[in-house]
Amino acid sequence: MIPPLSLASNPANTIILKHATVADMIDFAGVDVGHEEELTSIFLNRLQDKSTYSDAKLWTAEDRRLALFWYWLHTTKDFEQALSYDCEHCGIQHTFLFDYRQLSEGYQTIKGKPERDFEFNDVAVTVRPLDGSDMEVVESMRLELEAIREEQGINSGAYRKLDALMKITRLQAATDYPREKIMALEIDQFSHFVETVHSLLEDMSHGLESKYHEGRISLMIPPHQCPNVKDREATTRLWVFFRNSEYIPQLF
Repeated sequence: MIPPLSLASNPANTIILKHATVADMIDFAGVDVGHEEELTSIFLNRLQDKSTYSDAKLWTAEDRRLALFWYWLHTTKDFEQALSYDCEHCGIQHTFLFDYRQLSEGYQTIKGKPERDFEFNDVAVTVRPLDGSDMEVVESMRLELEAIREEQGINSGAYRKLDALMKITRLQAATDYPREKIMALEIDQFSHFVETVHSLLEDMSHGLESKYHEGRISLMIPPHQCPNVKDREATTRLWVFFRNSEYIPQLF
């Protein structure tokens, strides 16, 4: 059995996941490759026990990643993966087996409620972590951006414009500040707005230790000690991409 999981954004909300069946996996295979957030919503909603069901599209992105990791953690037989990096302490490349169960060491629940308030231009603004619906919207834009990159390159006007709009969309999704007002901000006001929102989102960090960069989520690996430096602490922390699909079982 898969143990119950308390959501990191609201520990009072506990969900129970069931094991996927062959029929489930065939349906999951019907989702287009690359639509990982869409698949995540379908996967988590399909496998939830009815007694604790809540729509995974309304969970925070961090809760969704944690739930996928939790399912994988209790269904996989192989927890280890080889990781390599160029060590800045000794100048040699190291490869080591990392036990992904250690990722739970960086797990944390949210501090307080999953929202923060601040005043901007005499208007009360609420900031909240992005949820599954937000992530699906951003993912659709990222997929479109990748197509433009392949066809026109990252220096094209089409790529640069959509990249900026995707970042605006992600920013606006984290607040209740109207999009039209964001678009009308002067640059110095916008910079202050972005800094404040990001700071408040950071204050609400929860789930697995992660970061968002260029449309992708990475997880922080615990420090790895350089094997060639014994007389002092010489550690390196790696970021590894979190691909939702890698935590969802495959039939073949």
